[in-house]
Amino acid sequence: MIDLGKTPETYPGAPAQEEQTYLPKLLQLNGRIGRARYLAYGLLLNLALVVCLFIVALLGGGVGDGSFTQLVYGVVALAMAVVLGRRRFHDLRRSGWFTLLLLVPVVNLFVSLWLIFARGDAGANRFGPAPAPNTRAVLVLAWLVPVLGIAGIVAAIAMSPQKSSFERARDEMEQAV
Repeated sequence: MIDLGKTPETYPGAPAQEEQTYLPKLLQLNGRIGRARYLAYGLLLNLALVVCLFIVALLGGGVGDGSFTQLVYGVVALAMAVVLGRRRFHDLRRSGWFTLLLLVPVVNLFVSLWLIFARGDAGANRFGPAPAPNTRAVLVLAWLVPVLGIAGIVAAIAMSPQKSSFERARDEMEQAV
């Protein structure tokens, strides 16, 4: 008997085996997420943090420099960045320890661009199966990130010629004297 090294699954016309995937959850600690989910989940979590901060401010809580609320906000934002970064690095076949690079000034800019633009593994890797294909909601949220970024830049440029209230008050005082 001659063994050609082919199993029945490798013959032409054999049904293709489906690649195992899983549906990543928003607050899951392990697993992998792709670029679109990284942007979408980051946007959702940041919006949730801003809403919480707004509610605290409405209730009369301190949100100024050095307040306890600001400390909690910073810790929660850091935890979110670490969890999402870890999962994104797993999709890139890298250890979660690479997330520490996000804490290094200037380096974090390049690492963030890497996380946003680098393509992850198409199939399973040592960190788990590939994430399921993105839903329409994930893609819409992911595209909102650059749209909101561009809108923010345009708004900042449009508002830059305006004087601040402090500068206007100073000018009025100089004119009065």
